[in-house]
Amino acid sequence: MSVRIQKLEEALGVRLFDRGPHEVKLTPEGRDLLPDIRDLVDMQDRMYERLQTSRFVGQVRLGVAEGYEASLLPGLLKYMQKSYAAAEMDITCRPSWRLQQLIESRTLDLAVVTLPEEAPSAVELQRPQLHWVSAPGFALNSLLPVPVAWHRENCFLREAGIAALKEAGIAYREVLSSDDSRVIRAAVEAGTAVTILAEGTVPGSLSVMAPSSGLPPLGKACVQLLERPGSQSEAWEVVKRELVRACQGLRAEVA
Repeated sequence: MSVRIQKLEEALGVRLFDRGPHEVKLTPEGRDLLPDIRDLVDMQDRMYERLQTSRFVGQVRLGVAEGYEASLLPGLLKYMQKSYAAAEMDITCRPSWRLQQLIESRTLDLAVVTLPEEAPSAVELQRPQLHWVSAPGFALNSLLPVPVAWHRENCFLREAGIAALKEAGIAYREVLSSDDSRVIRAAVEAGTAVTILAEGTVPGSLSVMAPSSGLPPLGKACVQLLERPGSQSEAWEVVKRELVRACQGLRAEVA
């Protein structure tokens, strides 16, 4: 490796590393070249993966928490179809608490979920801020309890909202509770209630409520990748890798 680096430096006519007695550091020229080198390595990886498509077999059962399907699935499905067309994918979109149950029952292989803290052996993907959201232009009546719509029992977002409201001494009433996110979204879009969503999952039809609304601040969630214990197929490994890449890209955009 040292000989190859030396030959590369000779070919480029620049020194890429400062070699001290105890450590080796990139020179300014080396740091300038590093992004291009990374792009070349990524290109080589993609070329290798494409050539392996004909030998690729496997199945993966994937769960994606409601709200993340629009940001994660299109890119993943396009990539899998292009590079691993022989892979079999079975995708389920459910609330996070339900996906966690399906992982524990070994019905799913992988699941992207939003939970208060990282589960044992999970891969942390993001730490998004939680927000109160409402229909655009919606205003709370300070004389009435806060109208809320959210999932039924076992939902982390519901529990976070109730805890924040109780700690702030703010009265609330459940206008609607449902296991279907589409029903909850319809109630909020109609201006009948507010709800809680993680940053990055707020649809364009809803708005994040300002601190001046009087609602208590919320903490952060932990978006993580859960895995079923047991042997893994090649498809499983590829989907896991691409989900981590996709979530890292979304985290960089938010930052």
